[in-house]
Amino acid sequence: MKRSRCRPQVQAPSQNLDSFLDVLTNTVGVMIFVCLFASLTAAVSPALVRTPIARETRKQVYFFECRENRALPLEEDQASEAIDRHLRRITENPFADPRQIQQQLESFHHRTRYYDVRLSLVHSQGQPILQTLFEPRDRSGGESFSTLEKPASNFRRTIDRLSPSRYSLVFFVRPDSFDCFRAARAVAWRSGFDVGWEPMAEGRAIIFVSGGGRRVTVQ
Repeated sequence: MKRSRCRPQVQAPSQNLDSFLDVLTNTVGVMIFVCLFASLTAAVSPALVRTPIARETRKQVYFFECRENRALPLEEDQASEAIDRHLRRITENPFADPRQIQQQLESFHHRTRYYDVRLSLVHSQGQPILQTLFEPRDRSGGESFSTLEKPASNFRRTIDRLSPSRYSLVFFVRPDSFDCFRAARAVAWRSGFDVGWEPMAEGRAIIFVSGGGRRVTVQ
């Protein structure tokens, strides 16, 4: 009886995966580090808000002041009507001398809901310039920014009587009142108004000048 011979089995050489595992481990570690760095950067970085492009407007302008996070209409249109009446009375006397005219101009006084309005005559480069000064009557006047969006708010009632096709809104914004400005701007935009604004330093007076020729830009 023949005994079968056992043939040795040939084994394929085994692959060493240590190098591959090292590369994979390093790659995963780098990815985790990148994710942690991105999350920490996003946590401490301020959000960027796209600023609308400013453009010029030829509409009539209705002015507000944002002070102590309260919105106050200047009611400059009413003051302008009172000033026009005062100027017509002054020009009725063609023989008035310059000193008398200046005294009559500076005697003007008009009161809106929140401001005392006065006139002054100054000279710049030899040219007379008429200034209109708006002085706050009540430091706590106006309306809090937290109530601007309410349908019955004074701010809503004020802009509801204006037409967005004829008027743009411009805000003088004090350093402590950007929350108020953003809230008022949101309401104005939803109502279809173009909105402009100008930063106003604390304590700086609101003064309009004749012949200034200043262009108003809105967003």
